[in-house]
Amino acid sequence: NTLAQAVPAEVGRLIFARVFATGAGGAMKPLREDAMSTSCPPRGLSDTGPPSSRVSFRLERALEDAEAGKDLGGMSAALTGDDSKGDEDWNRKVWHEFAHEEDPNIFDNIFIAKDGGFSEVGELWYPMRYFTAAVTIGFICSNVYFLLSVDLDILQGVPASQDAGDLEVTKTKFLLTTPIADLLFREADGRHADDIIAYLELLGLSIIFAKALKETCVACGARSGRLRWFALDELFWSCVPQLSSYSAMRLLHYVSPTVFLAELTELVHDVQKRRPWPMVKSILGFVLFHTFCFVVGFDAFLVKIREAYSSINQQELRWRDLYGTLLFLVQVLGVVQLGTFVQFRLFVFIFA
Repeated sequence: NTLAQAVPAEVGRLIFARVFATGAGGAMKPLREDAMSTSCPPRGLSDTGPPSSRVSFRLERALEDAEAGKDLGGMSAALTGDDSKGDEDWNRKVWHEFAHEEDPNIFDNIFIAKDGGFSEVGELWYPMRYFTAAVTIGFICSNVYFLLSVDLDILQGVPASQDAGDLEVTKTKFLLTTPIADLLFREADGRHADDIIAYLELLGLSIIFAKALKETCVACGARSGRLRWFALDELFWSCVPQLSSYSAMRLLHYVSPTVFLAELTELVHDVQKRRPWPMVKSILGFVLFHTFCFVVGFDAFLVKIREAYSSINQQELRWRDLYGTLLFLVQVLGVVQLGTFVQFRLFVFIFA
């Protein structure tokens, strides 16, 4: 999970670091003594023992630094055991190791653990997990409360600043869904395009909660161990992360350049193997889905930033304004799910 959430440029460094250990005189040498699995040893392992143990220890220590937000630029030096050298020296060593080989076997000393890592699941749990679990629950509760308060205020016609004059100004601002709102609502209803965004956002939140409730019931009541396992997998790897930063702006994830181009490339590759009618359906579905994501996600961003403006543009710092601003920032940061995207790409790379 930590590998998947790392910056993509660092993933290659971490993989290379599993192959090498520091030999005498600081030279890079392949680990021929022991083939290494892809997992780390238990916490507390000292920086002694065979080269494979030393590299495993350095990898674990570097991953902990990455989780703590420390400088990723120095990870390569930490992993190779030469803390005084920078990226350039590390790259030079790797280059010289393989430059003379026409067909280098870079992954000679890496193999996938045969049990899938189940034997080391117990090592993933340590006391700090209680704190991170509490923080996650706090983010979920805060985000859900913020969503409900903002969306219900929009539907009830209550402006964020509690000033009735601001409501008229907000309602007259442009949105891409305004033509749709004109068709759905009568002018006497007092409904506008931002009401559509609030409805859609609450609908999405309800779907995630329903999914989380379903997976929880399966995990607690199913007789099959397989069903319970995959229910917990879906609950904690999908539902919980979504609830911690969910908003309608999340739809912009699918139209961000990196994700959109990757899905477009995959579509072009797939349609070449299909017959005309399935190909047309795939292309039409792709266009409609991404158009919907862009329109609703863009309007959600406009609605959110206008609602947050009353908190951002204050002369004095108040707890309510700080809370609203921070929650808006969390939602913006959660738009592009880089960890999920990189994890998927990494799994494709490893397992084809």
